[in-house]
Parts: sequence; structure tokens; C-alpha cells
Amino acid sequence: MTLTGRSIVSLPSDTNKEDRVDPAAVLPDWPEAELDALLRSGIFDDVVYASVRFRHREIRELLTAEWAKDLLDRPGARAEGEALFFRTQYGEQVIVPRLRPTLCWLLVLDEGARDRALALEPDIASEGGDPSQLPLAVRQGNDGGHRRADRRRREVRGIMDNSAIERIAAPDLGADTLALLDRFGSDDDVVFFIGRLVWQGEMRECLSALEHIALDPQRGRYARIASIRAVMSLGDEVQKGRLWSAIAGHAGPLDRRLLAEILEWATPTLRSIELLLATIDRLPPYERFEATGLSEVMHRFIDRLPIMADAAPEQPVARLVEGLNGFLEREPYIERGECHVSEAFTWLMGPALHAVDRLVSGRASAALEAGALAILRKVPAVRFWRSDDGADYKNALNANVPRWQELNDLLYWTSVAERRTHLVAKGERLVDDWQISFMSPFWRFGADDFDRCLGWVREMEALDDRLVALSRCLVLFVGEDRPAEWLEQMRDATSGQAELEAALAERTDPRPSPAVRDIQAEERKWKRQRRAREAREQRDRADWVRALKAEPERVRAPEGLKPGEFSHDQYHLLHSVRGDGISRDRDWGSTWQQLIPEFGDEVAHAYRDAAIAFWRPYRPVLRSEGGDTGSTPYALIFAMAGIAIEFDETENFLNALSDEDARHALRYVAWELNGFPRWFEPLYRAHPKAGLEAVAKELIWELDHSKADQPTHHILHDILYHTPWLHAEVAPLVLDWLRTNDMRNADNLRYCLNILSSSGVSPSELGDLAKAKLAAGAEAEQRPRWYALWVDNAPEEAIPALTAELEGLGEAGGSGFAQHFVVSLLGDRHGTGNRTGAFKTATHLKELYILMHRYIKTSDDLNRANGGVYSPTLRDDAQDARNKLFNLLSSQPGADTYAAIKALEQEHPEPSYRQWMAKRARERAIEDADEPQWDAARVHAFASRF
Repeated sequence: MTLTGRSIVSLPSDTNKEDRVDPAAVLPDWPEAELDALLRSGIFDDVVYASVRFRHREIRELLTAEWAKDLLDRPGARAEGEALFFRTQYGEQVIVPRLRPTLCWLLVLDEGARDRALALEPDIASEGGDPSQLPLAVRQGNDGGHRRADRRRREVRGIMDNSAIERIAAPDLGADTLALLDRFGSDDDVVFFIGRLVWQGEMRECLSALEHIALDPQRGRYARIASIRAVMSLGDEVQKGRLWSAIAGHAGPLDRRLLAEILEWATPTLRSIELLLATIDRLPPYERFEATGLSEVMHRFIDRLPIMADAAPEQPVARLVEGLNGFLEREPYIERGECHVSEAFTWLMGPALHAVDRLVSGRASAALEAGALAILRKVPAVRFWRSDDGADYKNALNANVPRWQELNDLLYWTSVAERRTHLVAKGERLVDDWQISFMSPFWRFGADDFDRCLGWVREMEALDDRLVALSRCLVLFVGEDRPAEWLEQMRDATSGQAELEAALAERTDPRPSPAVRDIQAEERKWKRQRRAREAREQRDRADWVRALKAEPERVRAPEGLKPGEFSHDQYHLLHSVRGDGISRDRDWGSTWQQLIPEFGDEVAHAYRDAAIAFWRPYRPVLRSEGGDTGSTPYALIFAMAGIAIEFDETENFLNALSDEDARHALRYVAWELNGFPRWFEPLYRAHPKAGLEAVAKELIWELDHSKADQPTHHILHDILYHTPWLHAEVAPLVLDWLRTNDMRNADNLRYCLNILSSSGVSPSELGDLAKAKLAAGAEAEQRPRWYALWVDNAPEEAIPALTAELEGLGEAGGSGFAQHFVVSLLGDRHGTGNRTGAFKTATHLKELYILMHRYIKTSDDLNRANGGVYSPTLRDDAQDARNKLFNLLSSQPGADTYAAIKALEQEHPEPSYRQWMAKRARERAIEDADEPQWDAARVHAFASRF
């Protein structure tokens, strides 16, 4: 299966052998019963459709390695056996990709293969198989040896992932790893690898050295992260606390990713809380779209914190809530409304809410303290004013706060007090709780709470508090459909208190002011008029429908109209067909069957017949004849509905049209809303001469009347995007026009060139056109596009000319020119590049790649990662297109590609890329050295030779 590339094995009884391995071809000497028993054993999955697969990929790889080991041990077989795994390609010794996973297992089984593989690629020992079974000396050479470290200092690509390190990491490599740290500890790439190796292998003797690296602010981010992970995951509490305290005490901003790594491994104690709060003060300003992982780690840390009994001396969650609320209280506040939450620390709202949620879920008394209550009040305000900030943690507070009556009521009255403080400062009163209820707070009151709220009306000392309580009672009263007994209770509770009585009366029996009464009267009058108008319209429509049903001929052949004129009945029936939907084409009036439910079959057929009869006498105007296509007459839509109906319902309609009728129908083509009518292509096929003449007339008019700064929105755009089958027909017209005219409209020039590129016009003609335009002095802004066409079709001649043009412009002018050129050549992220592709050879791609790197420098690249939503600019598209040149090159197999990439190792204009080019050249050689798939019989024949 490894050599054949097929993952499915047929049972002996399976008749489908085409895409499966036939076991009888591989093991022809085995009886069917033994083959069947083997394939039903535990190393294979359950039988599905008389076939099986290996239960796991590693089973297949191990068994293949054991087969290879047996083969290598046979006399005279080693040379050919190792040739399955090793090959010389383009002068480089490489490992065959198809057999590479198998070789990982063979390292354990065969010393000769192991030595040869490790000499080529020491990393292979950690890619798969079972590295723990390799001899210690081999593991030391692969993992802690200087050979790997020396190479690490030269590599450009990333270091192996954690799963690969886990295969080789073990405590017995600690001394070698420490020696490696002593020698190469100044290299951040090496430290990034070693830090993870120490963590996975639990090599505690290395922690002291890594602690110094973690504390050094001059070291690279990922070297520090790997060192922090090792110390925080393996160190004791003293080491962990010392590291965190020292990092928190450093001057200057602290990378959020470093705090995230520390917190991920921190012990959930009060000491960790204090260190966390101290470290938050060291963080740089929050960037919304920067992915640091800190928020997620904080949530995981909060989940690990214990909820202590109320009598416990240490309350870590309560302390965290208190500390986070302190940050949220810092000015300046969010500059919207009256949201008194810190602008700089709003990102902490999610973790703060999470911590409070844990207190409330555990009914901890700390949830009733000021810090927790303040956070519960802040969250609704942040969600209201800044729906995209912070407070998106999913919690159970909406259910748990109302269930805890003491917390619910305390939160309600502290919200009232906080809001009242703001209003008093402006000389206002708070006598109604709507100002704190409209933002969906966590407190809730239901029907069962009415008596308690009414008790506040009776018991609260301050009048304004009693008025607030009454407002809450009234909300419950209205919500429960105004129970009479509740009204009596509220009247009793407010009796003798003038302001309370007035508030109750106003809410239960409101009397509008004169101004409000005038508005209400005007609204009633308007509603009466609208109802009367609608009733009149319904009567008129019913009378009209009855009249049409009685005389459908007035639709089919209205009297008093000249040919091509449109009747009122036809107009209103057209709109009845349309209904309230949005139309995306001009033949929306063709679904005449929709009239049958309301108007009956005879009227619907009369409408159908009228539409069919209408399109011939009606004469649509054309832009080439001076017509205005800015608005569409309904008569034209009715006529286009007639063509569509006849096209749908009349067999061989288009072929049977006379030449005169075909030419008349073609006058409608340019009026379609999006593209062309669906009957255009079959009409064109049936009458190609008339079709081409009609298209040519409008196309040439548009080309002649194109202006540099005005879009034409006529037929050229639609030909490009909606009728690719027409490109070859119109290409000679476009080509001839461009040879004798200059297209000054950039969009229309792009449309023309794309039509030519996809039409089958010969590369030599396109190259000659571009060359002639450039030689004739094409406008500066169009020269990059003409060069793109020339390079696409005649790169041997065009690339040297392009190079000279760029050199003449200099570095500054050449950069913009190169950006426009490469985007025109390859297209932006939405496509639309040139199509001939004559430049897509290894030599030309290398030349263009070097040239674009000279003028589109990577030092000026835009880095959009973690920057949020953005609109791509020319520079974005240009750097993508520049990189695409290399992707096109590197994806081509063959010696020419290898030679081109190998040459870039010396010729690349940016030296930092050269080592990477050497690696990509080797990758090309490796990929080209892959073993083709074998058939099952060849596998048997090969193994039987020895």
C-alpha cells in the first residue's frame, strides 16, 4: 500500500479491484482463506464493501519498515533496497518522500539505513517512528549535538513542532542539552528549540540557565516564551515566583505574550493574583486585533482559582475582582454617554465578569461586596455603548443573580444609588428606574417579587426611593396585565402621600397634554384616510379585475393604440406579475402564469398573447443611435417579456425567425440589466451574421466614445464577464480597433485586453500589439498594462525592455510602475490577470521575480496580520503578486526549476532570502525524486528477486 499509493485492500471475494490493492497480486502464494484471515485481523479496520484499511497509518509504516528490513538483510539486496529510500537528484543526495515515513521506523531496525539517513537529515529521527528506541548516542547526536545547533544557526524556516520534540525528549538528555545551552545560548532560534525540549523532557537541570534568558528583555520574544514555559512548568514555587516577580519589576512595557505564558502555568494562589495585578500595569496599550492569547489564558486561570469558604483568610477570586475593578475605575472613561468604565482597561471586562460569575455561582459572600457589584453594574453599560468590547464572556449571571434574592436586590439599589449620584450632579432627580433598566441589567423582578417591591414603597425612608420602588411595581403591574388587586394594593400603599399618589394616577390613568391630544387626533385622522384609500383601491381593483375577466380582449388587442404603444391594462398586469419582488433581469414580466389565481386563465393568456405580439412592433432605441439607456421604459420590459415567453414556449422559435425579426430581437440585447438575455446565445448561434453585426455596432460605438474619466456601462463589460463564448467572435474587432486607436479609459482597456487574452488571438499578435503601443508612446499610466500583455505573450523580448524601462524610472518611479505591472500580469486577489502565460517558464519566472524584488522591496511590505479589517491597496496586491511569481516557479517540477531556484541562492537581490532559496532548491530536488506509484504485481516481482 505504501508503494502503490492505495489505501484500500480488497478481500479475496471483492470483484472491484480497480482502485484497490489486490492482495493476491502481492501474495500470490497465499491461499484465499489465509488472505481473508489476515485482512480480518486487528491491524485492519472493519470490513466495508468487501474491503479494508489499516487501522492506523503508523501500523502500515511499521509493517513496511519491517518488510524493508527483511529485504535489506537478504544477500545482494541492500543496494536496490536502499535505492527505494535514497536517491541522487540534480547532484543532491535526498530521501525519497513517499518512503520517508517508513524510513523513520527503519532507523530503529537497520543501522546502515539509520547512518545514511542521519547523515543527510538528522531531523528525520524525530519526525516519526519511535525515537525513544534509538541508541542514546544517536539521540544525543540528533537532539543535543552541536551538528544540529550549527545547522540551526543557518536555517531560515521554523523549528520542529512540539509533537516532534516530544518523540525525542527524555530526562537522560539533560546534560547534553545543558551543554548545548552553554555553547549556543546566545542564539534565540536554538533557545526556542531547547526551551521546548527541556519542557517536554522535564530536564530540570537546565532551568537556571533558561531563567536568565527569560529575564533578559533584550532576547527575542519566542526564546523568552520557551524559557518561561520551561521554568514555569517544571520549577518549584520559589523559582516560579522569583521569575514572575523579576519580570513584573522590570521597567518598560511587557509583551502580553510573555504574561500569557507565565499565567498559563501559574499556581492559582493569592500570591499569583497579586503578581498578575502588578504585571497588568506593565502591559502596553490594548490592541483589539492583536492576537496575544492573554485574554483566553486569563479565563483558564480564573477557572482554576478555588472558591474559598467565607471564613477562609485568603480569598483569591475576591481579590482578583477587587483588583480588576480598580483598573476598570481608572479614567479616562469610555467617551460615549455616561459609561464610567476605563477606556484603556475595557479589555479586562470579560475576565472580571468571569471572576464575578464564579463568586455568584458559588454563593460566596464576596459577590455582595463593592467590587463585584461595581462590575455587575459596569457590564450592561459596556455592552450597550461598546458592544464589541470585552464583556462577551458567556456566563450564567442572568439566571443566577435573580435566583439570589439578596444579591439581586442589593444590585438593584446600588444601581439606583450610582445613577442618582450622576443625576444629582446635574441638578436632576431619579424617581423612575427606567434609566437603569433599559440597558438589560443582571437584576430581574417577576410577579412573585411584587409584594417585596411594594414593601419598599411603604418602608423606604427617602421619597425618591419610594418613587423608584413604585415605578418597579408599575412595570410588574403592566407586565401581568394590570391585576385589579395589585392596583388596590398600590393605592393603599401610596395613600396620603401626594407625590406618590400623583405618580400612580399618572401611570395607571394617564391624561395626555393638549399637544399630545392634537397629535393623537391627527394620527387617528390619518389612519381613517389610509383605511378609506385602501378600501377604495381594493374596490377599484376588484372592479378592474371583473372588467378584465368580462372582456379579456381589451388586454390582448387594446383599441385606439398605435403599433408599439402600451396600454394601462398591460402596464398594471405587468406589475401584477412582478409583485413585490426585486428583479435582477428585464424579462421578469414573462411569468404570466402568476396572473391566473387572481385574474383567471383567459386574462392570463390574453396578457401572454399581448406580450408576444408586442415585441415586434416596439422598437427599442440603441445608444449607438443616440438613445438614452439611463432609464428603462415599462413598454420595453413588456416587449422583452414577450420575447422570453415565446423563447420558452415556442419550439424552434429562434431558428424559425426571419432575418428581419432576428435583427429586431437583437436590438433588445443591450438593454438587459445584468449581462445579456438568456435567449441571446441561442439567437446568436441561429443567426450568427446578424448577431455579430448587432454586437459590433454597439461595441465599436462604445470603444469610440470611451472617455478617460467616465465609465460607459454598456456592452464591453458584459461581453467580458457574461459571454466568454463571444470573445473569439469580437476579438478581431477589438484588435483592429486597438491597432488604430488609443483607449484612454483604464477599465475599458482592461476589458479589451482580457477579451483578447481569452479569445484565442495568437501570442505573436498580442505581443506585437503591446510592443507597438509602447513604441508609439502609450500614456504613462497605461504602460504597465501594455508591458504586462507583452511579457505574457513575448517574454524573451519584453523582459529586457521592461528592465530598461524600470531602470530609466529609477527606484522611486520604478516601484509604482512595477506594482501596476505585476498586478496587471498576475491579477489581484480576485483574479483577472493575463492568460497566455508564455512567461511561466523557469527562466522567465526567475528573471521577473528578481526584477520585482528590486522594485517592490520586502522592507516596504504591508503587514496586515492581526490588524483587523482592511481594504486591500495596490501595494497589498503587488506584494502578493510578487510572491506568486516564486510560487509559480517553485511549483513546476523539473531540472530547469531546480537550476533557477539554485541560482537565486546567489542572485537574489535581498541577501536574507538566499539561504531560504537554497532550502527551496533542495525541496524541489526532493519532490522530483519521489518514487512513482507501483502496481501490486511490481511489488511482488521486486521482493521476489532476492
